[in-house]
Amino acid sequence: MTPGGAVSNGGQPRQGQASAVSQTGRPNPAARMGSTRVTDMSAMQRSNTSVSAPLKQIKPKMPRFERTEVVYEDEGGNTVVSIVKAVVYMIFVMIISIFLAIAIIKVGNDVFAFVKDDVSIDVKIPEYATLDDITQILYENEVILYPKVFKLYAELKKDSGEYIAGDYVVSPNMSYDELRAFFKPQPKVGISRITIPEGYTTDEIIDLMVSYGIGTREGYEEAIREYDFDYWFLDELEENGVDENRIYRLDGYLFPDTYDFYNSSSEVTVLNKLLKRFGQIFTKEYKIQAELLGYSVDDIINLASLIEKEAANPSEFFKVSSVFHNRLKYWKQRPMLESDATIVYAIQHETGERPKLTSTDYDTPYNTYQYAGLPPGPIANPSASALLAALSPADTEYYYFVADGNVSYFSATKEQHEIFINEIRKGTIREYYAGLDKDEIEAGQEYVAETEETEAAP
Repeated sequence: MTPGGAVSNGGQPRQGQASAVSQTGRPNPAARMGSTRVTDMSAMQRSNTSVSAPLKQIKPKMPRFERTEVVYEDEGGNTVVSIVKAVVYMIFVMIISIFLAIAIIKVGNDVFAFVKDDVSIDVKIPEYATLDDITQILYENEVILYPKVFKLYAELKKDSGEYIAGDYVVSPNMSYDELRAFFKPQPKVGISRITIPEGYTTDEIIDLMVSYGIGTREGYEEAIREYDFDYWFLDELEENGVDENRIYRLDGYLFPDTYDFYNSSSEVTVLNKLLKRFGQIFTKEYKIQAELLGYSVDDIINLASLIEKEAANPSEFFKVSSVFHNRLKYWKQRPMLESDATIVYAIQHETGERPKLTSTDYDTPYNTYQYAGLPPGPIANPSASALLAALSPADTEYYYFVADGNVSYFSATKEQHEIFINEIRKGTIREYYAGLDKDEIEAGQEYVAETEETEAAP
């Protein structure tokens, strides 16, 4: 070991280690860096090279500085640009708003006719004109300015599109609503007092109301068929089941009376008024009485309609009622009610005219000569007297009757009934009836009563 550092190989410094002094005796600059070892990688790789080769002096690397551009923003300039943009945007919005406001004012003035010319213009509306036709006619005659707006407005108002043909005088100062209503049927104002005769059929009631300008046939038929009226007797009808052959669901329930109707009344309003009146006449006590007789409410109304149409006059209602009750009671012997009025009702509904019945062979479920029991539904809208008679038949043994004018002749046997028919045809019925022994008639009735009683249905 020497003061200058570790040497080997004959005192030479180790490869890779610098001496504190050079061979010349001057201080070695490399030694001033302390004990830091400087390794020459290339020298290590050349391990077989002579160690006496001079060492390369390593120059320290200087740090690299990247060039950076510094941009200085002009804040004052950007503020001016933003203000200009905002002003331009505001001007644009104002221009659009002005144009939009002008358009709205023009269209609104055309729709509501705030300020328009007060001039008269003749227009002609053709048959079956549509909304498109009306719009085009008004536009071509300069009554309206915006046809698309007029059509859209009418559609939003759910315009029915029904217009009355004719020549009209209109003006641009009429609003869209006034123009649309001008070409439509004008509703009648005021009140009409209408009397519905007792025993009218549903068809006759509809025709009567339409003749007063209240509702339409189609409207009444739709309401009868589909509207859900809130009455206990109709609920019972639905619960018991409506016969599929029934002509009108409300047959028998449209009570005949004198009513005051607004001329603008709807079909539902009219029908509801008649049904309400029926509910006042046919009370729950009537319902209980019907049950005691073994009938439903609709059965009693059905019977009452037959009584109303078959009796020659109201004083005979209770006797006529007894004939139908007796036939229904002893149905095994006489299952057919044999009422001409049921056939007449069906024919009148189908043809629109009351027929003069010459045959009972007409094919209809309402033919009580061919079908047993009551018809599918009432054949008229009976009066209060007929309803009461259906609930309280006279105590008789009659099974037949035939009318001559306003008088009916009742019989207990078919033989007597045929005699009455022949006398009526000869025109001698009154003389014949006056000469009859009433005791014999009563005796015949008692005989029939005894035989029928033993064969009565349970």
